[in-house]
Formats: sequence, C-alpha cells, structure tokens
Amino acid sequence: MSDSARRWRLGVWVSLIVLAGALLSLAPYMTSSTEVVRMRHALVLATGGNAGFNWTPAEVPADFLLERAAPDPLFVDVVNRLGLAAMSSDWERAIVISRHLLGSSPVLLGGPIQSDLRDTYRKIVDQGQGYCGDFTQVFSGLAIAAGIPVRAWAFSFDGFGGHGHIWPEIWNRQLGRWQLLDVFDNYYFVGPEDIPLAALEVRRAMLEDPTSLRLVPLHPGRRPGAVIEAKMWDYYRRGLPEWYMVWGNNVFSYDRSHLVRLFRSFSHSLEQLVAIVGGVYPGVRILEEPANRRQVEAIHRVRCHLLLVGALVVAALLALLISLAGWYLARRGSLRRAEG
Repeated sequence: MSDSARRWRLGVWVSLIVLAGALLSLAPYMTSSTEVVRMRHALVLATGGNAGFNWTPAEVPADFLLERAAPDPLFVDVVNRLGLAAMSSDWERAIVISRHLLGSSPVLLGGPIQSDLRDTYRKIVDQGQGYCGDFTQVFSGLAIAAGIPVRAWAFSFDGFGGHGHIWPEIWNRQLGRWQLLDVFDNYYFVGPEDIPLAALEVRRAMLEDPTSLRLVPLHPGRRPGAVIEAKMWDYYRRGLPEWYMVWGNNVFSYDRSHLVRLFRSFSHSLEQLVAIVGGVYPGVRILEEPANRRQVEAIHRVRCHLLLVGALVVAALLALLISLAGWYLARRGSLRRAEG
C-alpha cells in the first residue's frame, strides 16, 4: 500500500472516531424519555425575553408558529356537531370542547398516545386514552377549527425536561383576555371576581396570594385531577419555577408535513427530530426569573453541546467522504502502477 493510501485510510479512521465520539456524547440524553424531551427543548429554545409573553392575537410574534392552514375536516365536523358557532362566547365554546373531550368516553385511562391528530382525537373520545399533551393538542385543534385563538403553556419539575405538565390558554374575543384551562386535570382557575384567569394571572396569584384562587371543574361529572385538592395545588406550586410557553400552535400544519408523515411510522423521537429540521416543530420560550437561573443556564449548556455535536457530525461525515474517495483513488493508482 502506498504512503498516500495509508494517509487516506488514517483519515477514514480519524473521521469515524470523531463521528462515534460525537454521537456517544449524546448517550446521557438517551437514558429516559424525560432526557430526550430536555434535548428536544434545548434544540428549539426561542429567545426574546419575558416581554414576548404579553402578545395578543392582533400582534403575534413573527417567530411564533401560528397555524395558518385550513383545519382538518374532521375537526370542523366536530365543531359543527357541538354547535359552537351558535354560542355567545368563546369561554362557553371552550367549556363545551373540554366537556366533549373529558366526557365522551365512559372512563379516562390516561397514557401517551403519540400518534397523528385524528387518531389522538379518536382515542381520547372513544377509548379515554391520552395524557395532558394529547388533550392540549386536540383541544387546540378544535379551538382553531372554531375560530378561537389558542396557545399552550407548560411547566416542568426536572430542568425543562419531560417530567411536567401542559395546558391550553384561549383568547376570549368577547372579553379581550387570555384564559387558562387545565383540560386534562378538569379544572379552570378563578379569582375573587369569579372570572376565569389567564396563565400569568394564575401564576402571579399562586406566588403572591394563593388563597385568592379557586379551582372550578370543567366537567362536574368527571374525575378531578386529584381527589384531595391540596395535592393538586402542591403539584401546581412545584412547577412554578419552570414555566415556559410552547412557541407555536400549528397542530394541523405539523400533521400535514411530508417529513413528519414519512418518519412517524418509524419512531416518535425521529418524527420530532425531522420536524425540528423541517421547521414545523414549535419552539419553547422559557419564563426566566432568578429562581430558575440555574436550570436555564443548564439547558443552554445542553443546547451548546448539541450544536457542537451537530457541527462535529457534519465535519466528520464530510471528512469521511473525502478520505474514502482519496483512499479509493490512491489504491486504484497503486494498482495501475503495479500492473504497468
């Protein structure tokens, strides 16, 4: 073997070692589903500061993935069957949507569905399956089909990983204000004036005057999030340091993405990764404050790590292709010289 061929072969091995090392450095994020979620959140972090939470549907941030596609006909049909157009207020419509999701199945079993929007809807209403994320996605789809502006808030207990909760917030067009619903846990929140509150109003009250808040069931005939209400409040309080907003409501556009549909049957995580690459996966914007500075810095370190790994993988693959081509050409040249 010529010296040139040896050098190119060494380049192949170095490229493979760098590639393997970069990918192996991701192993800590693969230990559980919550760590995979943390990695995903790090990849889609949105920036812009806390002022970005005060927008209204009249002034949606440019980087918020607002649903602009036509609603799925199935969801339009559900909205029509529920008679939402004839109702006088968006809050009344939101209550009816919530009761439809909570009350259609004889029993609510829970459990993640991890499927497309249509299948998720059917499994919620027909079989009682679904976690908070499933309920929020389907609620958002029905709200959009009914013309109600909607977005989602979430909180976590593990440094913005997958252990947490998500809930939708509607824009009540009649009152000109946001109002929060915990559809999965069958609650909404009111203050002293008995008006359903916005997410940030609920959070502020929990921090400053928790006794002013009251939980009201969305569907009086279905189970509450906790039999003992104090446990529910403790759950909400534990999540206060790690609130974030899902930076998009494009539930129908996501489902219609060719990349998402192509990879959905292979792996849920792979589906989400290609959705991020394809620009249809909503980002997350963290509500930053002194109490969560450590967690925010930690997830930014994860983001830097992932971006570095991405750069190393691209560079290693490029170097590998060049080295393989050089090795092949050098060997062929050596064989020709030997034959001559």
